[in-house]
Amino acid sequence: MIPKLDIKEKHFHGLLAVGGLAGIVEGSLRYGFTLHTVFPGMALTLVSAFLGAFCGFFLKDLLRCSQGLAPYRGVNHDGWMMGAFMGSFLGALVQVANSANEANLIVGAMAGAFLGAMAGAFPDEFVTPILELMRNEKSTAPAQGKHSPAK
Repeated sequence: MIPKLDIKEKHFHGLLAVGGLAGIVEGSLRYGFTLHTVFPGMALTLVSAFLGAFCGFFLKDLLRCSQGLAPYRGVNHDGWMMGAFMGSFLGALVQVANSANEANLIVGAMAGAFLGAMAGAFPDEFVTPILELMRNEKSTAPAQGKHSPAK
């Protein structure tokens, strides 16, 4: 009944979860246990990821046009979304490690999402075909169980 999420949707939800958890922890440090800081954490992390992807695609198009190539128009956007999730997670983790009281987690998640999305925008056209090859390889691989003959 529930459709299976693709890699971009999984990383989008993970990005929202990291931003929301950073918002909860940040708000709880200041005001006691709060849940109303979830949405600002998610929104700020998501906006910084979109800005990072925009900057990454802008720089990528600038480099491609300076080399005489056609500008890249992303279709799948798997690379920058994967980079944004990983960056937000690592940014929040670095902020926890560097801060004595785990303050400014949202800032760490935002900075990580921005840098991760910008870095993920550059190899964006290569990520989706690699994921498709991995999916096809997984679906055509024979099952190595007790009842299947070993090769």
